Amino acid sequence: MSLVDSLSQEQQVVLAANGKFVLRACPGSGKTFTVSAKIEDLLKGWTSNYQGIAALSFTNVAWKEIEKNLVEHNIHFNYPHFLGTLDSFINKHIFLPFGHLVMECDKRPELVGEPYGSWSFPILGKGYKAYYQYFDIFSFNIDNELIAIGDTTSCFFGSKWDQKGHADNIKQAKGILYKKGYANQSDANFFALKILENYPNIAKSLIERFPYFIIDEGQDTTEIQMAIIEKLIEYGLENVILVGDPDQSIYEWNFARPELFTNKYNEWNKHILNENRRSSQLICNHTHNLSSLTAISTSVSDQPDITPEVVTFSESTINDTIDSFIDTCKSHGIEITEENVAVIFRSKSLLDPIKGIQSTGYGVNKHIWKAGEFGVKDIVQGKYLYDCGQYKTGFKSIKHGLIKRLTQSNKITKETINSFLDIQKMSLTQFRAEVYKFINGLPDTANILMKDFIKEVNDKNEGLNLQLKEDTLLHVHELFTDNTSQEHKKCRVGTIHSVKGETFEAVLLFLKKKDRKNYTTFIKEGNFHENEEMRNVYVAITRPRKFIMIAVPDETNKTAWKQVLGLQ
Repeated sequence: MSLVDSLSQEQQVVLAANGKFVLRACPGSGKTFTVSAKIEDLLKGWTSNYQGIAALSFTNVAWKEIEKNLVEHNIHFNYPHFLGTLDSFINKHIFLPFGHLVMECDKRPELVGEPYGSWSFPILGKGYKAYYQYFDIFSFNIDNELIAIGDTTSCFFGSKWDQKGHADNIKQAKGILYKKGYANQSDANFFALKILENYPNIAKSLIERFPYFIIDEGQDTTEIQMAIIEKLIEYGLENVILVGDPDQSIYEWNFARPELFTNKYNEWNKHILNENRRSSQLICNHTHNLSSLTAISTSVSDQPDITPEVVTFSESTINDTIDSFIDTCKSHGIEITEENVAVIFRSKSLLDPIKGIQSTGYGVNKHIWKAGEFGVKDIVQGKYLYDCGQYKTGFKSIKHGLIKRLTQSNKITKETINSFLDIQKMSLTQFRAEVYKFINGLPDTANILMKDFIKEVNDKNEGLNLQLKEDTLLHVHELFTDNTSQEHKKCRVGTIHSVKGETFEAVLLFLKKKDRKNYTTFIKEGNFHENEEMRNVYVAITRPRKFIMIAVPDETNKTAWKQVLGLQ
């Protein structure tokens, strides 16, 4: 059966949607499946070999789900179409080919910083040059104001970067590095908007190339990303479908603006998917107060009605709470596996008492890499990936790390590699052989302290002299393992962000008394959908098919949460 033939009557409305259209979808409504079916329907009448559909999403998870749906139904969505994140589309078709026009650099721009690799630059004396090392954690908003997009606590000026002239020095440093062709992802989006504003013909040619846009997870777009879409509409883009749910916007820390989606919902043609194919009707009923939708979602699943529970916990009883949750799941016939049962939390600090250990590593790794020590992280991470069976990615990381180290360069380009090979008087094939030889001499990363790994590498490779910012007792594997999503008592354990978009049979959500602000205050204020912290809760408690348990730290909160869920 095709994707289109599998759509419900409610979902089929999107097939006739064209022009500027917003599809708002409640949790569990099958919005990604509906988007995939829309693509299938469009392809049936698509005749151009040079014009394509741009199917975009805010996250890799969402577009890969679309890809999975298409592949499973033998639907080919290749050139001239595009499927990927909104950022990747902006990079490929606007920023990278045309960024030099607004950056005043004499070459194709280079994306640096995460997720493209670690940024390192030597600390060059005083003044603005000392700020080069922080290039990747700052950018500009739509009003040309400097903003911090990363953690500034490890900077020499701390979190007060907007005081005592630091902002001016950061701006000057970024301006100089822009002219050298460097940009982080936020910079890329900023300059992409400038390109479209200053060069209308580029916008018009892009519309000619992609006359149809479908944007999933639209509630997570930033002001600049939405302005790029609006600029394309201004220059003639006629077909834009925006898909999402503002109640599930939990990326405001990354400058997402859910009200932008809501504004388009109020301005454009629209349709609501409010049939829940995931959860029981009882879950739909009890989570409705946290939604901005007027009507309660209708469950079209056959899940049994199990009444949600609100319980209390303390740090010393946290695992007793998990045991009680597991017992309740078992009593309702829910098998305890990572796929079925999730224990999730808003604050990562709860992971340690849950696991009964002091976790280190993931998230702390950025603090140990020394500025100006080119290639160190690439080499270490590359060996870790290689040992994990990701041979191609690991080899590439180590190869680039060695070139960075030996050329004292913070970025790898074809020109960098060719220049390096010329100096070394060797072919690329010969260098690859040397890289394999180097890899074979590296220690195994399975159970080795970071400092011991570095020492052994330096002992075997005279002159390489890898260095860290500070001594550390971390193991190598701890630096590159995400400890916010793992297994405990046969349950999936992770943050709310780590399970967004997923489905489980049952979910236990732990809430601390204070996560930024007291939840009791949020509850008293009402309008839960307007508060990102409460939207996090909504995302969490709409993951399960059958059973929700919320664990809060005191009786007052317990009573308040029961009222929120309509349990009393």
